[in-house]
Amino acid sequence: MACARGIRGRMDAMPMAPRARAALINMSKKVGSEMKKTLTSIAFAAVALAASVGAQAGVLSTTINFESPIDPSTLIFGDPGVLVNGDEFYQPGLAGRTMFFTPFSNAANAQFGDLVGAVLSGPCDYLMCPVNNPSNYLAMLDDGAVVFGMADGPDSYFRFSVKSFSASFIGNGDPLQSTPGFIRLQGVRDGVSTIATFALTGPDARGQLNFSTINTGAFGNLEFDYVYAYGFACPPPGAGTSCSAFSTDRAQFALDNIAIEHVPEPASLALLAVAGLAAGRVTRRRAA
Repeated sequence: MACARGIRGRMDAMPMAPRARAALINMSKKVGSEMKKTLTSIAFAAVALAASVGAQAGVLSTTINFESPIDPSTLIFGDPGVLVNGDEFYQPGLAGRTMFFTPFSNAANAQFGDLVGAVLSGPCDYLMCPVNNPSNYLAMLDDGAVVFGMADGPDSYFRFSVKSFSASFIGNGDPLQSTPGFIRLQGVRDGVSTIATFALTGPDARGQLNFSTINTGAFGNLEFDYVYAYGFACPPPGAGTSCSAFSTDRAQFALDNIAIEHVPEPASLALLAVAGLAAGRVTRRRAA
């Protein structure tokens, strides 16, 4: 409308015939009206495009299933079947990035090289592992914990959310309650932690443990620099109700199918949408 007012002001200062003057005034009103409609349509289209990109093409997502080969050179014992305090391994992440997994012990007397986990397949010979997953999964043992994330440069992280995952308790032979333990996710962003705790199911009618899919709910709406996962073990039936972590060597769990996402900042999407639509309008007008 600023352009329309400028055109009309210049016309008012020029001597011309009444019909010509009226025609040009009507033309300026039409230009102003069309410009207003164009800017309005660009704004609405930008919002729609930003929402569409954010909901579809803009969202990066993948599932970590531990099926990609693990480089044994990054492991102290060179075997993903034996993960110890001090190990680190990698799996494909988002947008060509690599996701690191660092298993560790949080025990007060933890030593470098202490057993904390393994990458397993199917049931176990020496533990009560889930039986409904014949493919690879990450097993955290003896109160072991794991932290995972994606580097985005030497001193920064590529943020992501955890939308869901598959998990199971891992027993050591003791009788189990209907809720034998819990798994806790602790997401960290700019040094601030957010915690969510999820119950693990007990043995089925055959006395076997199974993976179940856990949706993270509100926790999954937040993006983090990195996420910790660790377990709580509940006592055997009749031995109390206090579930604990890092103190019994019984807080063991299996983790698989970690669904992660990254959504680009809405402001960036909107700016790109406005720029693209505006450029398209100019091109079409010039062509016309």
